[in-house]
Amino acid sequence: MAQGPGKGNTNNPNGRPAGVPNKTTKAAKELLEQVLLGQVENIEKALELIKDKDPAKYLDACSKLFTYVLPKKTDITSGDKPLPKDIKVTYIDNLDGNKGE
Repeated sequence: MAQGPGKGNTNNPNGRPAGVPNKTTKAAKELLEQVLLGQVENIEKALELIKDKDPAKYLDACSKLFTYVLPKKTDITSGDKPLPKDIKVTYIDNLDGNKGE
């Protein structure tokens, strides 16, 4: 049978506050941030290559990167449920007027 203070209770009432990451998580995030900061120039070059070859893939790549830096938006009319992940993006190339997806 399980022992201890029970679900939601703790033996250490002065423990880590809610929402504060543990030391391992914090250290891992800091390490990843340093690795990515060292790759900014390479990431920029890769995005430029994608942009030149396929603007739709470029937009897709950017939208995926945005999820790591922008807060998730929720629709207040849907009871605070997250917006659908699949959103169709249509762009118009101003140079030749062609429409793409």
